Amino acid sequence: MTNRVSLTKVTSHDVESAVRKAVELAGGLDELIGSLSRVLIKPNQCKPSPRHSGCMTDGDVVEAVTKLVLERNPASVVIGDGAIAGYDFAGFSTQESFDSSGVTEVAERLGVELRNLNKDSFEELTVPDALVMDTVRIAKTALESDVIISVPVLKTHIRTHATLSLKNMKGVMPGAEKRKSHRLGLDMAIVDLCTVVPPHYAVIDATVGMEGLWQAPQDSVEMGLIVAGSDPLYVDMVGAALMGIDPSQIMHFHYMGEREGKRVELAAVDLVGERIEEHRKVFTMGFDVFQSRYPEVSIVQGESACSGCTNELVSAITYMKQAGYGEQMTGLTVVIGNASDAGTQGKVVALGKCAADLPGASAYVPGCPPKEDEMVRVIAKVCGADPEAVMTTMAEARKKLWEASSDLLER
Repeated sequence: MTNRVSLTKVTSHDVESAVRKAVELAGGLDELIGSLSRVLIKPNQCKPSPRHSGCMTDGDVVEAVTKLVLERNPASVVIGDGAIAGYDFAGFSTQESFDSSGVTEVAERLGVELRNLNKDSFEELTVPDALVMDTVRIAKTALESDVIISVPVLKTHIRTHATLSLKNMKGVMPGAEKRKSHRLGLDMAIVDLCTVVPPHYAVIDATVGMEGLWQAPQDSVEMGLIVAGSDPLYVDMVGAALMGIDPSQIMHFHYMGEREGKRVELAAVDLVGERIEEHRKVFTMGFDVFQSRYPEVSIVQGESACSGCTNELVSAITYMKQAGYGEQMTGLTVVIGNASDAGTQGKVVALGKCAADLPGASAYVPGCPPKEDEMVRVIAKVCGADPEAVMTTMAEARKKLWEASSDLLER
């Protein structure tokens, strides 16, 4: 792998030329793909959405990448993914996602097999030096592939700030296994996953990005760009920067960097092609939209605040409200990151190791990141709510979502 990442511009709506140029500038695929290679092309097909909305990898980009792979005459090529399985949000049909993104049509036209990885057979692997997932089930299609090309779309994410080529690999976890990554801690689980089934190349569909909470068309952001490279971490750092996100705020970048001995900063990237500064847009973060829906809670973020704390805080606030304790949260201040002072008195909860020394806090939840259950219980207690009632509400809500979504995984 190399730290070279390319950024190209789509001109005259010619997506294929932009993808070809991006891959060429980044060093090409000849050393990666040979005549014996079994290749998996892994787009982001999370849920059925309009074409060119920025919610899913578009068929135009998938087609361009697939053509480049086929030109190298590998032993086999499969396009595969598994849609959202349903945890805090509903699950969806993978086939309907393939259809709406144009990927079904691309596979038929190019004669490439399309697979729903949610219902693929799987193997359970042991994760060496695991952060949170000692074992993980992986679709056999991914395990039997010599080369995996992650082809995400440029998007923010309510829990991890950004979802790009590393997080895109969640699609190789079949069905309910995806829920496990949320339960144990999403950022760390992403790193464990990519340790046992790493993507070997990444091409980001940045033709249209998506901000906020993924509502089309209002959250769609026209970008007209392609990002490519052989090291997914470096590619993802460029993708984050294009959305105005500091890569250091994304926790799974940090853990992946530590595991692979890489610096998580743009200065470590050998960028070729277009300049980030000429195309960067400040995307509205999903967490910011979420926070605006709970005006009764003040969330103070220090400079070091990252996705580790915001990830789990989403659950705590959501299920406090669902359990009927919205009024009790009035006046609650939650501090994450290295804020020097909450600037308020009363119900002040400090989260994570960066806020360990916050003066005047009513309660502190340790960890990096803090555990979801402990965060929920502490916030409930500070607000005078019944922690067990909140935990029960959370468990029952997730159970109902699974029951309503599980049959969709077969489609």
